[in-house]
Amino acid sequence: MENIENTQPLEELREQAAILKNKLEKENIVSEEVLRNVMKHKARTINSNAWISVAASVLVILMALFYFPQYGLSLWFSIGTIVIMLVCDVFTWKYHKNLNSKTLNSDLLTVAKTAKKLKENYRSWLKYGIALFAVWFVWYAIEMSVNSKSWQEALFTVVVLAVGGAIGMVIGFRMHRKVIDTCDEIIRQIEE
Repeated sequence: MENIENTQPLEELREQAAILKNKLEKENIVSEEVLRNVMKHKARTINSNAWISVAASVLVILMALFYFPQYGLSLWFSIGTIVIMLVCDVFTWKYHKNLNSKTLNSDLLTVAKTAKKLKENYRSWLKYGIALFAVWFVWYAIEMSVNSKSWQEALFTVVVLAVGGAIGMVIGFRMHRKVIDTCDEIIRQIEE
């Protein structure tokens, strides 16, 4: 009789342990699902910055095709501008191509590695982007000084471009920082 009474609490403990284990497994699945949804949202934010960059480059390409010739800028300058923009677009695509739904649905280690690689690429690209802009800006200033009707007109357009370039650099750097910070958040959340 005593043996039957001792096994009953043991059976209850086993049932409670099984229920607890089941709940923990469900909670782990739910928390991983929530984490993946957050990752997908952050990836959309990162990739939307890439699309904004591509849209801006299309605008610059259109300007090079239709606006630059009106100011007497050389064909080589227009072609050079288009090539620079296409190079920027290729690198943007190259850096962002792995941050897709296939990667985000794979294991979390792969997602973290992809975010880390994107962050490293963005950091290294900054120096190349600034160098490309500097070369392009000097080329533009030379073109304007050669093709303007007066030095005042050339100076005015160069100053306007410098102000526009500074504003563009601030916006671009903020987008750059946002991508790096979002990658850091993805990595940090996965590590936790």
